[in-house]
Amino acid sequence: MYGLNPVTPRATAGGKDGQKGPTGIPYVTPLKDLCIKVVSRNFEERPKFGRLPDFYVKKIIEGMDMDLPLELVGTVISDENYWKRRCCARWKNCQVTAHGMSWKQLYFERNVENAMERYDPHTTELNSLKRLFAFSKKFVRGISISQLPSHLDLQMLFDNMASCLTSLSLTYGMTNVGMDYDRSLFGMKLSDCRSLAKALERTETLTYLNLSGNLLDDEKVRMVASGMVDNLSVTHLNLSHNKIADRGVRALAKLLDSKSVIGMLDLTDNQIHTEGGRALARALRSNHSLLALNLRLNRIGDEGGRALCDVLRSNTTLQRLNLGANELSALTALSLAALIGTNSTVLDIDVTCNNFGPDGGKQIREALEDNRTVRMIDLRLCNIGTDHETAIMELVKAHCASIDFNQMGHAGHLTLHR
Repeated sequence: MYGLNPVTPRATAGGKDGQKGPTGIPYVTPLKDLCIKVVSRNFEERPKFGRLPDFYVKKIIEGMDMDLPLELVGTVISDENYWKRRCCARWKNCQVTAHGMSWKQLYFERNVENAMERYDPHTTELNSLKRLFAFSKKFVRGISISQLPSHLDLQMLFDNMASCLTSLSLTYGMTNVGMDYDRSLFGMKLSDCRSLAKALERTETLTYLNLSGNLLDDEKVRMVASGMVDNLSVTHLNLSHNKIADRGVRALAKLLDSKSVIGMLDLTDNQIHTEGGRALARALRSNHSLLALNLRLNRIGDEGGRALCDVLRSNTTLQRLNLGANELSALTALSLAALIGTNSTVLDIDVTCNNFGPDGGKQIREALEDNRTVRMIDLRLCNIGTDHETAIMELVKAHCASIDFNQMGHAGHLTLHR
């Protein structure tokens, strides 16, 4: 009979069925709350919200379990709070900024990554992985793999995600190996490169490709490059920390023709010598896409360094150049000074850990006095002397201040004009 009694807000706050509130009136759970619990509890069997207002839909989602099938909740639930709770319950240190600021995207991407990294052809059915790829493609934009012991055929990934994948980072390694270290577990095999090359031939959405630290040698990188000859989507190519030498660089240089779309090329810490530097210099004569070139920690020497600097004097595209630790001397410093004096496009220059000497520092300093576009130049550990280092630093600071002031004035002019 107590169900017929009027239920006031004070009587219903924070109680359970049968308990009496401060006014002495027994607490009765509102019917709507009971319905919300029932819908949440049975959502897997009846995955529908009907025409419920958003307020009640949110309440239902808050009461859902975290282990509901992805095939079910992926298409029905877009509430970011639900996906945030699900991510934090499964992983630590979730960085949503690396996943398009979307918790749902984060969950699906990391779920696919974990499935690939843990895939074992002896214990996992290949069809189940294919189904995961096929369903997840609607929510996945980037994949970052830190280990791939199975050497999974990458064509299968692209067969299911070729139309949605924009970023791919692959490292063929093993984590937490302890005393079970086996060198054969690390690095890409030629078959992996062949598989990736075939996939790259038909992808139209992939813009970022990172193959850093995969023990790529000339033969392997030539295989990868063969799949990028007609590729018009990859704009960022990271091949740092590999074993690429001059033959491999010549194959990459062919990708930098007049039709190239590659905007950033990172070849840090490889085995590139003079011929590799010359090959890149020849390619840059007709290239109009490359914005950043990183050759740090190689051995291109003065001949390779001078060839690059001489070609870049007439280049109107490249903005960032890194030739740090390349066994360069005052001869390259002279060419670099000529580049700075004639080129108005290059903004950032890093030539640390070379041996330019005081004469090289003087040439660069004098060139910067007539240059008003360079915003950063790093000459640390180049043996140019403290006086030249300080003077160059002050010149660049003055350039930056002048550029910022002019930009502020231009913005103010536009505002007043409007």
